[in-house]
Amino acid sequence: MNQVKNTSASSRSAGHSINALAYRWMSWALVFLLLITFTGLSLRYYFLSEIPGFTFNNLKHMHSHVAMLGWAFMASVAMLLYLFIEHTRQLSQYKWLLGLNILAVVGMSVSFPLQGYAFYSILFSTLHVIFAYWFSILFLRDLRHTSAPALATSFARWSVIWMMISTLGLWSVAVVAAHPAGTATLYYMSIQWFLHFQLVGWFTYAVIAGLIMYCHRQGFNLKVPANTFLGVQASLLLTYALSINWSMSSPALFYLNSLGVVIQLVAYFFILRELIRVVFGNEAFNNGIFSWLIKIGILTLVARILIQTLVVIPAVANIAYTLRMFVVAFIHLIMVGFFTLTVVGLFGEQGYFRKNRISAGGWMLYMLAFIATEFLLFFQGTLLWTGKGFIPSFYTILFYASALFPLGISIALAGQLFGYKIKVTSFSNHKN
Repeated sequence: MNQVKNTSASSRSAGHSINALAYRWMSWALVFLLLITFTGLSLRYYFLSEIPGFTFNNLKHMHSHVAMLGWAFMASVAMLLYLFIEHTRQLSQYKWLLGLNILAVVGMSVSFPLQGYAFYSILFSTLHVIFAYWFSILFLRDLRHTSAPALATSFARWSVIWMMISTLGLWSVAVVAAHPAGTATLYYMSIQWFLHFQLVGWFTYAVIAGLIMYCHRQGFNLKVPANTFLGVQASLLLTYALSINWSMSSPALFYLNSLGVVIQLVAYFFILRELIRVVFGNEAFNNGIFSWLIKIGILTLVARILIQTLVVIPAVANIAYTLRMFVVAFIHLIMVGFFTLTVVGLFGEQGYFRKNRISAGGWMLYMLAFIATEFLLFFQGTLLWTGKGFIPSFYTILFYASALFPLGISIALAGQLFGYKIKVTSFSNHKN
């Protein structure tokens, strides 16, 4: 009997420890989220005036690297640890990885603005990839013991696998640089490989895994056809064709991408139908600002799928990768909208953020900034596409709308100063 009690106590202690560690990963992720909102605002300011001592490209490299390898990577790790790892003997290694990832991201935050792509920025970026591999090995090993439903486990496992596959694009850049012939095309293909499987693979899969697991812990199971996940996988591979069609235009690439977006539309229809049924149709998900963040995050994923489906139209496919405003708006739709809103909402619903008016007001400002900037970018892009020119004072308006991002995050984090605590959420069961 004592042995059973000790085992039970040890399990609870392990659960608290991994949850506390996930909280620390998320806390540092939020630090980097705040940082990139300021660098993003700086990039918008460059269209109004210069910033002495810094170049646009160097700040842009810093912004993109910290956004993906700081905020998004660390937030994804935090979510996967919290929702999927029930027991682990590797807690100390996860702790070491947190410190090493912080070191790598801080190194990139300093070196990129000062020197762009050079020795130290490449060094810290390379170290981050190695640390990511280390996390992947630990997580995949621990995931074998999870009690999560099969669909959630598949998304969680393959999110990490796609993250590792995406880094092949980074390693290939060095090989491409050593062969001058055809460097531009191969370089572009390598970068697009990394971005595609990071954004649509690693980050998207991780968030969907989190959504499915959260619904499961609330007592709801998603009912999707057996081959749905296979369809998602096939669409991810096929839609890479659009990413490289810009550099090596080919009818075959267009048709491959068109097939991919059709498969994607069907596969995500079944997943999103269930998420909307559960999240939008039950009182368990009607719990203030964080529930709204989750709901808007899901709607943003719907918007991403529908927009991506439009590229089956040749004219839309051509403009999708040639007009920069559309490209930026689409990336932000995934990262600023779907990823950030959903992850923050999931953590907030599970007790990691204190719910008060200050925090709620901050996140509402963030949502307002997202909606306003997306509208401006897509609308202005459409005007350019149709030859109607620029909105008067467009870049000034965009700058002030973007200023709501750091303001909103700052207010939301200030709301936590009123005292929040780490807790293991007790999920109540609900009938389907």
